Amino acid sequence: MTKDEVERLVRNVIVDRRFDCTLLSVCSASTGWNVMVRAGTGGLVRFALSTQRAIAARVAIEEILETEL
Repeated sequence: MTKDEVERLVRNVIVDRRFDCTLLSVCSASTGWNVMVRAGTGGLVRFALSTQRAIAARVAIEEILETEL
C-alpha cells in the first residue's frame, strides 16, 4: 500500500464509523506505516500498521480507534 492509500483508508474508517477524530499524519516505517490521529478530546492516538493488505489494515484501524477513542 502507498501512503495515499493508507491515508484514504484511515479517513474512510473515520467517516464510515463516525469516529470523533482527525487524521494528522501517515509516515513510512520499516515494518509498514505509523499513523497519528487527533481525538475530538484533543488527545493524540498513534499506532502502527504492519500489513500490506487493505482489508486487514481496515480491520486493524477500526479496532485500534474503537479502543483508543
